[in-house]
Amino acid sequence: MRGRALACALGCFASLAVSGCSPSPQPSRPPSPTNRVTPVRLVVAPPQAIALANTFEGQFSTRDYASQWSELAPQEQALWPSAAERTAMLTRKFAKAAVERVSVGDPRLLSTWTPPEDPAIHIEDVWQFPVHVVFADPAALRPAGVAALFSMTALQITTDPASGAAALLGEGPESLDAPIILPASIPIVKLDAPILMYHLVDQIPPRSIEPSTYGWQLEIGLTTLPSAFDAQMAFLARIHANAISLQHLSDALLYGLPLPPHPFVITFDDGRLSQWTNAVPVLREHGFTAVFFPCTALIGGKVGPQTYMTASEIQKLATTGFSIEDHTVNDDTDFFSAGPGTLNLLTNRTKTVLMNLTGDPVQFIAYTGLWPWPTSAQGATQEASMFKTLASYGYMAGVQDLRRDSTVDTSTALWQLPRVRVGLGTSLSFFEHWFTTQPS
Repeated sequence: MRGRALACALGCFASLAVSGCSPSPQPSRPPSPTNRVTPVRLVVAPPQAIALANTFEGQFSTRDYASQWSELAPQEQALWPSAAERTAMLTRKFAKAAVERVSVGDPRLLSTWTPPEDPAIHIEDVWQFPVHVVFADPAALRPAGVAALFSMTALQITTDPASGAAALLGEGPESLDAPIILPASIPIVKLDAPILMYHLVDQIPPRSIEPSTYGWQLEIGLTTLPSAFDAQMAFLARIHANAISLQHLSDALLYGLPLPPHPFVITFDDGRLSQWTNAVPVLREHGFTAVFFPCTALIGGKVGPQTYMTASEIQKLATTGFSIEDHTVNDDTDFFSAGPGTLNLLTNRTKTVLMNLTGDPVQFIAYTGLWPWPTSAQGATQEASMFKTLASYGYMAGVQDLRRDSTVDTSTALWQLPRVRVGLGTSLSFFEHWFTTQPS
C-alpha cells in the first residue's frame, strides 16, 4: 500500500494534478520483501586518505622523496633497502624527467588489495586513487610513450580503524614496479639474478599435442612436473630467495637500487592453463611473484590438448601480485629479421591488447622463434634495427631463450636478457647450482 500510494503521489505531481489521483482500493496484506528498498550506504574516503594522496603526489612533483618515507606503511618500507636508497634511486630515475604536475582522481574502495610483488598478502579495505602525471617534456623520455604509462599507475592507501591515520601501501609512479625510464647514459652494471623460464607445469604431454616428433619432444623438454616445481619453489623459500619483477630488476640495473638476497625472476611463456592451475597456487603459498608472457592469439584458446588461460584469469593475475608482459601473437613466428610493418602486427598491437586487458603498462617482450645465435654476445649488430623498432613501440627490454643459460644480467644488453631454461631434464641439483653460487 505504501509503495502504491507513493507512486500515485509522484504521478500526480508529474502531471500537475491534471488527471487527478484516485487509487482503487487494494486488499490489505503485509508488504512483500521484494518491494522493500534497501538503504544505500555511501562510501566516502576518509579526509586523511585524501589529504595523504595529495600530499604524497605533491612531494613527487617537487622531488621531495625523503619526506615521503614516513608516509609509507611499514610493509611498504620493508620493500626498500632503506630510505636513503629509495631517495637515491628515484632521484636518478627522474633526473631528466621533470614532473610538471600530478593530479589525483576520485578514490574507490577495494575490498582486498594484493601488493605487486607478494601474492601471499591480501589487505582488506584499501582506498585506490588514480593519478595523472604530466611531464614537462614527455617526448624527450625513452622508451617512446613511457610518459603516458605513469598515469596507468595508482596509489593505494590504508587507514587505521581506531586512530584514522592513513599510510601508503602502493606508491603509484614512485613504486618499485612503476614504468621504467631509460637514463640518458646507461651505466655498465652486471647482476647475478637468474631469470627462470617455464612453459608447461604439468604431466608429460600426450603424443598428439604436436603433429611432428620434433614439436612433441620440444614440448616434453619444456615441461616441468608439478612435483618438481613444488620442490624447486620449496628450495627457494628455504634459502630465503626473493622473487622480483622485471621492473624491480631494471631498477637495479639502471638506477643502482640494491637488490635483496638471492634475487631471481620467474617467467612463464605462452599463457598455458597449467601455469594457472598448477604453478600459481604454489607461488601464492610462498609469496613469489612471477612474470607471465601470454600470446594474445592464444588467450582462452585450445590447440590440440593444450589449453590456454582466459582473459579473466590473466586479469586476475595482474591484480593479485603478478606481472603481464608481451609474447607476441603466437609462439610460432620468428620475427628477428622482420620489418617494421610485420613487427607492428606481431608486437606493438599485442602490447596494446594486453594493456587494455590488464590496465597495466607493458614494456618487456619475450621473443618468439629460434634465436639465431648461441650466446647473447653475438648478433647485436645483426638485430639492431629490430631493437630500434621495438624501442619506438615503447618496449625497453627483451628476454631470450638462449642455448647457453646465464645468471648474469647486464644493463647495457637489456635487449638480450638471458634466461635459464627449466624443463623435464632440470634436476634439483642443477637448479640449486644457480642459487648456491650466488652471493648471500
